[in-house]
Amino acid sequence: MAGSSTRWATGSSPRSPRRGRAWPPRCRCSRPWRGTHQLKDLGRPEQIFQLSAPGLQAQFPPLRSLGNPALPNNLPAQLAPFIGRERELTDVRALVGSCRLVTLTGAGGAGKTRLGLQAAAELLDGSGDGVWLAELATVTDQDQVAAVVTGALQIAAQPGRPALDTLADALGPQDILIVLDNCEHLIGACAKTAEAILQRCPKVHLLVTSREPLGIAGETIYRVPSLSLPAPGESGEAVAAACDAVALFAARAREQGAGLALDADSIPLVVSVCRRLDAMPLAIELAAARLRSMSLAELAGRLDQRFRLLTGGSRTALERQQTLRATVDWSYSLLTGAEQVVLGRLSVFAGGFDLAAAEAIGGSGDIDAVEVPGLLGSLVDKSLVVAEPAGTGLRYRLLETIRMFAAERLAETGEEAAAARRAHCAHYLALAEATAPHLAGPQQAGWFGRLEADQANLRRAAEHAAGEPDGTADVLRFGVALWRYWDARSRHEEAAGLLVPVLSRPEAGADPALFAEALVFAANHTMFTDLPTSLQLAEKADEVADGLGDDRLLILSREMLCWAYDFAGQPERARPLGAEAVARARQLGDDELLRMSLDAYALTVDVAASGPLYAEALACAERSGDLFYEQVLHNNAGWAALEMGDIPGARAHMEASIRATEALGIPHPSSQRTWA
Repeated sequence: MAGSSTRWATGSSPRSPRRGRAWPPRCRCSRPWRGTHQLKDLGRPEQIFQLSAPGLQAQFPPLRSLGNPALPNNLPAQLAPFIGRERELTDVRALVGSCRLVTLTGAGGAGKTRLGLQAAAELLDGSGDGVWLAELATVTDQDQVAAVVTGALQIAAQPGRPALDTLADALGPQDILIVLDNCEHLIGACAKTAEAILQRCPKVHLLVTSREPLGIAGETIYRVPSLSLPAPGESGEAVAAACDAVALFAARAREQGAGLALDADSIPLVVSVCRRLDAMPLAIELAAARLRSMSLAELAGRLDQRFRLLTGGSRTALERQQTLRATVDWSYSLLTGAEQVVLGRLSVFAGGFDLAAAEAIGGSGDIDAVEVPGLLGSLVDKSLVVAEPAGTGLRYRLLETIRMFAAERLAETGEEAAAARRAHCAHYLALAEATAPHLAGPQQAGWFGRLEADQANLRRAAEHAAGEPDGTADVLRFGVALWRYWDARSRHEEAAGLLVPVLSRPEAGADPALFAEALVFAANHTMFTDLPTSLQLAEKADEVADGLGDDRLLILSREMLCWAYDFAGQPERARPLGAEAVARARQLGDDELLRMSLDAYALTVDVAASGPLYAEALACAERSGDLFYEQVLHNNAGWAALEMGDIPGARAHMEASIRATEALGIPHPSSQRTWA
């Protein structure tokens, strides 16, 4: 066994243990086999080389074949090749060699059974007392688990004696690996059986497959990951074709007679299909089977109806493995009522979420927020929620297939679903508003990252508010709280698409101060893509702010109107507005407002006069620790210096802009001015 000194399988069965026999050391060399794998003895020729040297065994060791009587086992021959999983096989073999109980966990369809069987088959090498499979998928009685394992190992039952005692006594002296497959629906009995074996049979190793861990002492959990896909940013036919998910899809498609060729046209679609199916083997195989009756493009375009589409499993497979819906429904049926409710509520998230968010959305009605961490942990254990390290904590997510299934269940509850969406919206609006004050300070990089982690949830929450009859004010609050984040991440089109339609609603002006501020930031976001709309919004903001007589709003609206007029080629109208905004901001003593006003005003004056304005604006940004706008101002000041022919000055500003950008971990502005 690679990476381990533990080996199984020689010429005795569990009923006739071999004692005191030591195999001589062997030295073997075989041509490496790469690509697809099959359990042994499936008709594939294997080329073996034997080294000859004084003191070495002269004979070939027993061939590693399931049909070889020297390798006792009951592992089933597999009819389809095993694709990829090189790293996972190595990991599992090493774990089985060093740990007596290894449990492979993962969502339904993750390939736990296939990986476990392949790893077990590759551990057959002629030492130990064999590798034996106990299949529990069809067992429904908890009390029958020990008896089923006993029968699988060909151990004779003893009338009147508990099967577990008979099993433990027979296995006591054995050096054996037992695979307990599909334990999730019998988790208590499987845990009891495994614990008894570990305690009473010191040489026995157990490899378990289950959608949740057994939860006993001595257990090592290996979470079976999705199949590999190209990483974000990776591209190219060779990269994609080398990924396990793509290789499995292509292999299964060929088996269906689809004749799929991996080329520049098909690979992006195959990757997209596999990614949307969470790179889960069962879903990929079901999808590949559909290519018998539809094109790859048609398949990709219908994955939103995946539960109706992916139904073409093997007729001889377990019923719960014949369709994607049945696979997920099986896991769902094993949950408690409270777990089902919380899973449904978690389906409202887009992307990942943290514990605080889960508590806010999951804890309502009959479920208190303090119960949510325990229920969430149970859903993680049962492979329905994925937990991933994020900084010093964890973030959670649902695989897309699980999310869609849970969302269907949630939708059936009516008001419960509406309440979950409202709670989601309220939580992320509170997050946006709590974060906003920190986005201009010295810790802004971390706060930008905090919002970036929840960018999909923020978008979904704002879109939910926009779709609600009484959600107009919430959309405007999102716009005001997130404008700096959207600006830093150049998400102007997204922001404008959210804000502009809502600003035209009759109720948008119910809170004039909120309305004016939202108009200012909407004007900022549209300035790059729709200048007439930006001008209109800025003029409206100035009108509302003027009516309120609020200095802060007047400064904001006039510096924005200054930008808009200058962009529109009307510097004579822009200049006095910029000068007024600067004067008001100086009088108010607000560094942020003064920085914004100086940046706008500097654009309207003669380039030779802009230097002192940029210097003052930079001093404002430095006092507040605002690195993002330091890089913006250095960028703009660098362009001004370049226009004056001051090459050293321009270089110094651009280098300072790059340093600030690198400190923030964001892309540096291109060869255009950046405005805010």
